[in-house]
Amino acid sequence: MHKLTSLEAQRVTSVLDETLASLNLLTFIPEEPTQAMQDELMSRLQEAGANNANSSLGMLWKLENSIRMSKESAFGSSFGNENSFEISEQLHNSTRSLCRLLRKDPVAMDILMEAGGERSEMVLNFCGLVRDLEAITFRRLSTTVEEEVAEREKLKDLRDKEKSYDKERIELQSNLEFQRAEKDKEVAMLGQTISKLKAELHDITRTNEIEVANIEQTAKENVENARASHTVRSEQLKEQTLKLEESIKNLCGNNAETEKVLRKKKNKFETDLGNLIAKYDADMSEKQAMIDEMGQKYSKEKAEFLELQEHFDRVDANSATAETERKILAETAAINAAADKMLADAAAHVQKLVRGMFDRVIVAKLKKKKGGKKGKKGKKK
Repeated sequence: MHKLTSLEAQRVTSVLDETLASLNLLTFIPEEPTQAMQDELMSRLQEAGANNANSSLGMLWKLENSIRMSKESAFGSSFGNENSFEISEQLHNSTRSLCRLLRKDPVAMDILMEAGGERSEMVLNFCGLVRDLEAITFRRLSTTVEEEVAEREKLKDLRDKEKSYDKERIELQSNLEFQRAEKDKEVAMLGQTISKLKAELHDITRTNEIEVANIEQTAKENVENARASHTVRSEQLKEQTLKLEESIKNLCGNNAETEKVLRKKKNKFETDLGNLIAKYDADMSEKQAMIDEMGQKYSKEKAEFLELQEHFDRVDANSATAETERKILAETAAINAAADKMLADAAAHVQKLVRGMFDRVIVAKLKKKKGGKKGKKGKKK
């Protein structure tokens, strides 16, 4: 069977939307209100001008009371069932018309929402279920056969994965139980070890307490002995102190005369020392005057010495300059002599060459003349 089209699915969901909206409106109507609440709500609707909603709401409450009373009075009779059916039909029609009026009249809806009080939790849950039904219906109606098959295959894969995950979970749980058992064994062993250590600690603590008690007893005895010896020693030291004080008094009396003599000597030494210091100061003043005079002489002689030294430095510099000039002149003369000798030798050599050339020319001419004379003699014969 083919699925409905998207338009038809929207029509079905629109019907469910309208139903959900009507249920939402009905949740604001008080259930089994008191007469005072009914009068107050109807008077507010009448003041707001919502007469149709007022009359429809009053009719709804009357029909609800009627059907409630008919069910209570005629329970089990066929006439009561027929009467209840008719009242139920009227109640349905009245409810439908009230919902339409409330949608058209927002003022009446606001008054009803303000005076409605707490909404029924059961009805709100029912509205939530209808909303879920609407979403499921729309999804089912708008899903094609191919999409449904794909969803089923996907669901099958998910179930297979869930089974494998359950298997892994069981294996992990068994492994966890094994690990817990091992851990419990380790904890038990550690507990036994801790118990042994606690027992040993108790024994050690007991032994330490006994040793501490013995040490405290020994220390107490030592303190008492030390206190007794301290008392005896204190008495002895007090006696020694008294004796020493008496000896100090005697020594002070004996040393008073010695101190007077020594003070006189000290005063004499101080007077002599003052005289020596005054004499030393006078001698030092004379020496300082002599030093100042010698310093002036030294400065004067030093100035003269510097002048003479400068003069003789100039004389020495002039002598050195003259000697240097003499050496330079001698070297220059030697260089000139060497140059003259070189020029003379070169000139002599040139003269030799020139004379040799002239001599060879003359010899050649003479040879030519001798050869000419011999030729002439041969022709004559």
